[in-house]
Amino acid sequence: MGVCLSQELVGRYIAGTCSDDELRAIEIHLAECERCREKTESIQPSITFGSKPDSDHSSWGAGGGSFEKTLALDGHPAESEPSIPPAHRRSGSGPTEKTRVLGEEHANTPPSGGGRVGPAEQTLSLDDVIPGQAAPQPTTFPSDGQNFAKALESMIAGYEVLEEMPRGGQAAVYKAIHTATKTKVAIKVLLPTLLASARARHYFEREAELIASLDHPNIVSIRDSGIIHHQYYFVMQYVDGQPLERYVRRNELSFRETIVLFNKICAAITYAHQQGVIHRDLKFANILVDKRGEPHVLDFGLAKATGLTEKSSDRAVVTVTGQLSGTLSTMSPEQAAGRPDQIDVRTDVYSLGVMLYHMLTRQYPYEVGGSTLEVLQNIQKADPIRPRQLDRKFDSDVEAILLTALAKDPAERYQSTAELRSDIQNWLEGRPIRVKSISTLYLLRKIIARHRYTSTVAALLLLIVLGFAYTCFDLYITAEKARKEQEVYAAQLTAQTDRAKTLTRSLVFTCFLNAWRQGDSFLTRLVFGYLSEGSKERRAAVFLLSPKAVAEKEAGFRRGFSEKDGWFADFIVGENHLHSGDRKEAIEAYRRSYETIRQLSQHDEMNVGGVLVNQVKQRLDELEATDKPTEEGQQRQTEM
Repeated sequence: MGVCLSQELVGRYIAGTCSDDELRAIEIHLAECERCREKTESIQPSITFGSKPDSDHSSWGAGGGSFEKTLALDGHPAESEPSIPPAHRRSGSGPTEKTRVLGEEHANTPPSGGGRVGPAEQTLSLDDVIPGQAAPQPTTFPSDGQNFAKALESMIAGYEVLEEMPRGGQAAVYKAIHTATKTKVAIKVLLPTLLASARARHYFEREAELIASLDHPNIVSIRDSGIIHHQYYFVMQYVDGQPLERYVRRNELSFRETIVLFNKICAAITYAHQQGVIHRDLKFANILVDKRGEPHVLDFGLAKATGLTEKSSDRAVVTVTGQLSGTLSTMSPEQAAGRPDQIDVRTDVYSLGVMLYHMLTRQYPYEVGGSTLEVLQNIQKADPIRPRQLDRKFDSDVEAILLTALAKDPAERYQSTAELRSDIQNWLEGRPIRVKSISTLYLLRKIIARHRYTSTVAALLLLIVLGFAYTCFDLYITAEKARKEQEVYAAQLTAQTDRAKTLTRSLVFTCFLNAWRQGDSFLTRLVFGYLSEGSKERRAAVFLLSPKAVAEKEAGFRRGFSEKDGWFADFIVGENHLHSGDRKEAIEAYRRSYETIRQLSQHDEMNVGGVLVNQVKQRLDELEATDKPTEEGQQRQTEM
């Protein structure tokens, strides 16, 4: 609607006689046009009924509600008006009613038996807007705030009005003192300009009803309510505090302190949901934090009651107050899209997620400035900026909690504030959160973080055990290395001992051979006694001392030697042939022995050597040198 509202439309809007399309267009315009809002509030149609007027004072502590000047985001007004408390119903038929609508008077004589008149009569009473509810008698109040406060103090006994608090579009709130108890209270009064609106009175009463149904330390409580001189009011707990966002900023709360405070707010909203009340207008201004750091949720004027009483409607659409921009920042996507069928407890989950995001990052998850249409589009479609993109050190678990609460699809969010609070509580206590993928490493990290002292002790014990195990292993390796070195040393020592024994036997046997060759029988027998029993040297000595012929005793002698010791047998046989004067057989035996020694030196892993081996080569060289001149002489004689 591009132009301002006409006087006719304003009157029809206040009387509640607009069509659905007109109501939608008017409320959209009122949300954007301050001039028309002031014009609407300044109109006070005088409505009279023949029925008996209301009493001067009617208490309705738990039977009221609250009024909201609303903008239906889906473009439709409430589908049905809730029923009105019996104290305000009009019964039976009455005399002729004069209704002033659009500034004109129309005579309306209801048919016998009462009820609504037909549409052809062009006259509507307020009962046609909300059947059965009578409008209050006109009451004149001062227009300025100071005189209105004095008039209010004179009307509501027992309270001393101190000052007016920031006024909204539908109600004024006054700070007062309850004279009997000397406690501070807040008195909320429906603006006189809206008394003629059945819708305004209904929502005002409903707010009182919803607040009265809630009993939680972090929800503002109601102490009194009623209608006096046709003026609707209720008295609430006074909270001397600051709006949530301002409190967090001015007190410079830490990351954890902010989440602890937020956890208390979640507890309050969870309680309200359990009582069947959905707030639907959670924002920083509607949460005050007192000097003790305790949050208090207030302003249930837009709340939705689900099954509170049979007289309460659960079909009200999502609405926002005339200060549209103030609520858009925390509005959920389903509210921005005008989907009243999707509004439930998850709507409050989203608004809580926006507030926690702003408190921790000092900005909104998407752009909320600019035109209303742009903001509504961002709320519905713009993905939240990941907190870790703003700050790499941002806690990954809290980021997962925020992104889950801010999911555009309600089915992907936390399904209740209780689930949201559960993960917040898990994070505060160091337990794994539900919305993050669980891995063994993640669980281990969370367990260690939660049980720091126990984990530290366990880590120290583990280090001690590992250190002890490493020391034992190192000692074992060292001992094993020492054992192997000892084995190598022992083997070397054994080999050296064996070589020493072999050398000793060889030297002794060499002495025996020398004595035997020289024919010294005494020395031969003496040295023979030093030869070890069973050794090859002793067997060789027995072979040499035997008086039998070489051919006769050679076969038996050779059978006692292995192939490896064959050179020794050939050497001994050669010695025996040489001693008996058979030089030819001796040379052949020496050659066989030398050839065997040479082959063993090339192929055996252990080199053949020693005194006896040298004697074999020496004997062979001596014999060949002695026989060579003879062979040369024979060759010369043959040539001659």
